[in-house]
Amino acid sequence: MAQPVAGDLNRCPPFADGKNMPEQDRRTYRTFDETLRLAIPLMAVWTLGIVVMIAVAAQSEDRAGELLMDPTFSVGSRWYTGLVSNLGILAWTVAASAAFAGTWMCCIGGRKAASRFLLGGGVVGALLLSDDLFQFHAILLPAEIGIPKILGQAALGGALLTWLWTQRTEIRRTHVHLLLAAGAALGASYLIDSVIGPYPGQGWSVMEDGSKFLGVLAWATYFIVTTRDISRSVFRDALMTDPVAAYEEVFGEADEVAPPAAPASAFY
Repeated sequence: MAQPVAGDLNRCPPFADGKNMPEQDRRTYRTFDETLRLAIPLMAVWTLGIVVMIAVAAQSEDRAGELLMDPTFSVGSRWYTGLVSNLGILAWTVAASAAFAGTWMCCIGGRKAASRFLLGGGVVGALLLSDDLFQFHAILLPAEIGIPKILGQAALGGALLTWLWTQRTEIRRTHVHLLLAAGAALGASYLIDSVIGPYPGQGWSVMEDGSKFLGVLAWATYFIVTTRDISRSVFRDALMTDPVAAYEEVFGEADEVAPPAAPASAFY
């Protein structure tokens, strides 16, 4: 058997039969049209970003500065101002991203029930993230639109309870203790805020925001672990599936051929 030439690092590894992989198979070549299609998502998000920046530029100089600058810089606060709140926003984001990624994985694996379960959880998580980030029920809706704070809280609670009830079968198959921990911590934060209503800096305020932070961490952990478990199951099924059986399930019997045509008659 021939020995590899010293220093020949560009050769492809041999297959089991000793043949080398063809050079053209080592990389993927794309046509201009294919490259252009791959750029469509980038152009879409850039278009959205340009629209946002045009809207910012149309504002007054002071408001444009407020929209562009970091809050801690614009108000002259210290760098750690709102640190716990920002970490909570990141945790909400991770939870929603994990749920949507799991939804995509379930669609690939044909897990329709699990896909609906994770999609609903991602939507609810995105609502909670938006509310925490933009302060919809606490500040925006009461101050700008005149909607009472309690109605905003009821809408969020209704969305959460709807998801819990409609997906209770799938939830029972997951690590429910993580979801219960998230509910207990977030519920404690809601009770302290609604019953006591502490001012910032008070001991009760630390308990309210601390309970909320712990609840968000548990919520993110639940969706990370759940998506990991479902993805692992999808991968396991994919590895154990016979390729021929999978092909036949999608495209029909692989060995099914059309019946041969009757021989032409010698007489007309």
